[in-house]
Amino acid sequence: MPASIEKVPLEDILNRRILVVDDAKSLCVLLFSILKKAGFTNITMAENGMEAMSVIAATPPDLIILDLMMPIMDGMEVCRLARQIEDTASIPIIIQTAMDNQGERLKAFAVGASDLITKPVYPQELVARTKLHLQNLVLAEKQERYLNRVADELAMAKDVQQNLLPSPQFLAEIKARFQVSIASVCEPSSELGGDFWRVEPLKNGSLGFYIADFSGHGVVSALNTVRLHTLMYNIDHDWDNPCSILERVNLDLCRILPTGQFATMMIGIISREENTLYYAAAAAPQPIYGTWTSPDSVEYLDTSGLPLGISEKASYETRKITFSKDNFLFCYSDALTETQMKNGTYLEGDLLLDKVKNLSSSLGNKNLLDQVMKDFYEHKRHLLKDDLTAVSFDYLD
Repeated sequence: MPASIEKVPLEDILNRRILVVDDAKSLCVLLFSILKKAGFTNITMAENGMEAMSVIAATPPDLIILDLMMPIMDGMEVCRLARQIEDTASIPIIIQTAMDNQGERLKAFAVGASDLITKPVYPQELVARTKLHLQNLVLAEKQERYLNRVADELAMAKDVQQNLLPSPQFLAEIKARFQVSIASVCEPSSELGGDFWRVEPLKNGSLGFYIADFSGHGVVSALNTVRLHTLMYNIDHDWDNPCSILERVNLDLCRILPTGQFATMMIGIISREENTLYYAAAAAPQPIYGTWTSPDSVEYLDTSGLPLGISEKASYETRKITFSKDNFLFCYSDALTETQMKNGTYLEGDLLLDKVKNLSSSLGNKNLLDQVMKDFYEHKRHLLKDDLTAVSFDYLD
């Protein structure tokens, strides 16, 4: 017997509901007696298919031992109907038959039989097969409960993670206060993701933001995003400059991330007073920066730098560019460029740059991120294999 079956205690199956169906009352009583002697305590008998279906409808059993040749309704029909009822759709059904016809046996399996025993029934075989199927049923129920619990916990964790992202209401407040329009998409490839971004009003009147992508995806990466949120929350909102914040976060991540885990990140400060964007990056995908009225000015920004969490000696550089009402910034995680399109290409390099150029010149200061993402979802070939985040920034007119 498999080791997994041995883990199910016998007492867990002895009170399971067993329905014995046979038109020969003497055989029905015999099967009842064999099972009773083996310790099973919850056994019901039925003498034909119609009676069996009444029992199944009233009190769905955990296992059916079913004769094939019966008047009124035969075992084939009982088996077929039982598989159509939700409560008995997956329970074990053991067919007992004296037929040697291979075609009839195959037909029994085709309508939903789980197992087959031949008449005359051998008591030890009947008991062994009954135990085996009920133990398998218990294991299947435990697995289903476990999977449901995991699904519930993942759903709650996803809500927690989503609640850490900027809400539409918060972005509307940013828009009204700073006259900066921020659009975003954040879609995990599974229940939980390793992408994360935030935007923060700073005490000096500027607007700070950061976008991060942890290696991998799923539960571990999601936990790392919560770690990052905590680290960034503990940084005073008087941010001195992006490179010093990156260096501080890098030191913290080097100490807490397991070997082989790391993050890419871009952090920026938008100064409305200076019409300037200060930013520093740690191997983040290159954001696209441009001027609405000049498509030729659209370009990738330099985001070179060692990923966070690899070396405590890593250093980063703060860069400075003009950012006024004529400019826009489009940031994204690498799922955008590493997802294959239906035509076999990837939205990277000049393809992405040209797409943003064309859209920015045709749209003007409107819905750039929405149009880029609409085009992406329409033309991507497969489901996302990595988490996808995209965020755009521009001033209101």
